[in-house]
Amino acid sequence: MTENPSECAPTYTSDNAIGSSPALRRTLGTGAIVFMVLAAAAPLTATTGVVPLTILFSENPAAAVYFVITTVILTMFAIAYTALSKYVTDAGAFYAYITAGLGEKIGNAAATLAVGAYSLTVLALTAYAGPFASDLVASFTGWKNSPWWLWSLVFLAILATFAYREVQLSSRVLSVVLIAETCAIVLLGIAILVHGGADGIHLSPLSPVQAINHGSPAMGIMWAALCFIGFEATAVYRQESKDPDRTIPRATYLAILSIGVLYTFAAWCIVLGLGQDRALEMIGADPAGVIFTLASTYVSPLFANVMVVLLLGSIFACALSFHNVSSRYQLAMSQGGVLPSFLGRVHPKHSVPSTASATLSLFVFVALIAVMALNLNPAEQVFAPLVGILGFAVIILMCLATVSALVYFHRNRGADRLTLFTTVIAPALALLALLSVLVLSFTNIGVITGSSLGTTVVVSLLAILPLIGFLATAVKRRMRN
Repeated sequence: MTENPSECAPTYTSDNAIGSSPALRRTLGTGAIVFMVLAAAAPLTATTGVVPLTILFSENPAAAVYFVITTVILTMFAIAYTALSKYVTDAGAFYAYITAGLGEKIGNAAATLAVGAYSLTVLALTAYAGPFASDLVASFTGWKNSPWWLWSLVFLAILATFAYREVQLSSRVLSVVLIAETCAIVLLGIAILVHGGADGIHLSPLSPVQAINHGSPAMGIMWAALCFIGFEATAVYRQESKDPDRTIPRATYLAILSIGVLYTFAAWCIVLGLGQDRALEMIGADPAGVIFTLASTYVSPLFANVMVVLLLGSIFACALSFHNVSSRYQLAMSQGGVLPSFLGRVHPKHSVPSTASATLSLFVFVALIAVMALNLNPAEQVFAPLVGILGFAVIILMCLATVSALVYFHRNRGADRLTLFTTVIAPALALLALLSVLVLSFTNIGVITGSSLGTTVVVSLLAILPLIGFLATAVKRRMRN
């Protein structure tokens, strides 16, 4: 590849994204960005929640293979995604990438879908942390039945403080939490292997033949894909990375590979620890508690308690990561005229979009008050449907970004002398796979959201959020004229 891609194809800087802001400091290296996006993937949260469900709903103890397949699919997606990042120099990620190939209307619709989904995820995690923290307080202090909303508000106050300050602080905090929760997962896996599992160490849970020919492979791939949500946010930090043309692709591939390896290992060890013949039955009996049961059995009850504490830290890290991503989307959309201009301000000392961050924190605070007033269950009626919106939104955005890449490279043939595999074959294969996952997800939407009310909320917001983007585009164009 040449050093200057703009010599072969136009470098895209839209009116709808941040552009190059001198107030944003280029301080982030590959490692820092990887830590922040992996924190959004919340390894311990996914390992305790989604990985067992992947095994359960695929009805296959060889579910670890589905994480390998998903890693390949998302690597195909990342090939075009990172190639496009050389030409789309804005920090709007999906927003800017989709606009580059598919135009302003679809780009703005994608932007509002993205910022809405990420912001609602912050709300979901903050609400979910409340009852979880309440249970921890009861376990360690004896204070029974403390109000969940109290701990959610405390959680939000800490979250807002970190998100408002310089991004290096967030990066350091997320790094510590991520390393701790990853070490816990790896330590549990090693303990299971050292003890020989329930039936000895074997590779049957990694058998492609078993994974493809038994159970429901499509369901397995769908649930596995949910564990990778968050890796796509690498491009959001483009304007804060030291060498974006190198840092963003490296961070994206490292994030995908790290997630894939970790969850493949975790799924394999879970099945070994439970026993291949008993895994489905035991997970079905207690999907949320199976990891802690394994931790208590193969390490110690104290380690199981430590993992519970680390799980709360994982939830916080995930919320902080999505908070940072959402505030940067708001910044990009504000400077593009889609959102109010005050959201485009960058803090003179912290050099981050602190106004957008504070606005998001205020939104979450007001929403929590509403949840309390309506007496909603924070886990079943808030967390489940809002996280469902995130999963559907990101898959939709990945599909649109892949189509945009195909269109963009078709218009600019020979861009930077990129290969046919990069510009056509890889994104086309990724698009087919992602569309299959999306269709399957909608077919099983009730399983993901957990209730008919959750399904109604998800479908409604998936329609309303992009519509807001279309309307914002119309208003913006009218003001231009």
